[in-house]
Amino acid sequence: MRERIALESFDFRGLSIAYEHIGQGEPVIMLHNGGSSHAIWGEVANRLADKYEIFALDLLGFGNSAKPGGGYTLDNYVAMLEEFVSSRGLDKVALVGNCMGCAISLAFTERQPDKVKALVLCNPLTESTFLGGWLGPLLWLRERMPTVNRQVYRALGHLKLTNGIGSVATAFQLGPRGRALHVHRNPDVYGPYAATGQLESLLGVLDDLENYAVIDDLEPQEGFPPICTIWGLKNKIVSPKAGRRLNSTLHPARQEWLTDSGHLLMLEQPDDVALIIDGFLRGAAATQA
Repeated sequence: MRERIALESFDFRGLSIAYEHIGQGEPVIMLHNGGSSHAIWGEVANRLADKYEIFALDLLGFGNSAKPGGGYTLDNYVAMLEEFVSSRGLDKVALVGNCMGCAISLAFTERQPDKVKALVLCNPLTESTFLGGWLGPLLWLRERMPTVNRQVYRALGHLKLTNGIGSVATAFQLGPRGRALHVHRNPDVYGPYAATGQLESLLGVLDDLENYAVIDDLEPQEGFPPICTIWGLKNKIVSPKAGRRLNSTLHPARQEWLTDSGHLLMLEQPDDVALIIDGFLRGAAATQA
């Protein structure tokens, strides 16, 4: 198991946001998917820390960050990222995201393209990619039965999950490669699902999902930083098929499709993902030099 690294924190509007900070070099900010924490990036961060200064954040409502019970909107997460970049005095950064972390990265870059060198987007979350996944009916419920949806979310939000359920939830996100590696048995990975308030935060993100449609409509123009997409073809949470359609508008400079991995490909294939990230960032830096 990976050695624990003491987390740092910064203040976002009176709320504590935790993050892991390792490595030296050009700054890279890593953003996780809903329901998890910065821990999903641990193996990749270890492989890149000799070349990059890495900041792996716990998003508001997740991991060791504050869980205020609300404010889990895309706009608020972008504001959080803006304040983090400013608080650290970072000039230009590379952004690496998974799922909702991709949407935050893209929305931030749309507002401040001059602050971003390049983006690596793993399994991007949009309204369309989620609708195409196995959990898409949750969005259908929200749109067609809002009163029932609020009641269900309110009830679920107060549940405290067990570590066992957290392990099952993690396994559901994996492809055959990740299950064979027993990624779902790593307490650093499944533990956050059992944390008080974490499920409520995830449901809050889902309740804002219609606002992620802006990513479906995003067509980067000249001057937008280069994009690399990485998809796990065994992803059940967001649809790789919808991801191909998304790529037709995002126009990534590089796209990778990992055959046997799912939603947590950075844990399922850490060597490959680290190589892809490093290769793409070095190429982007050479082009911009």
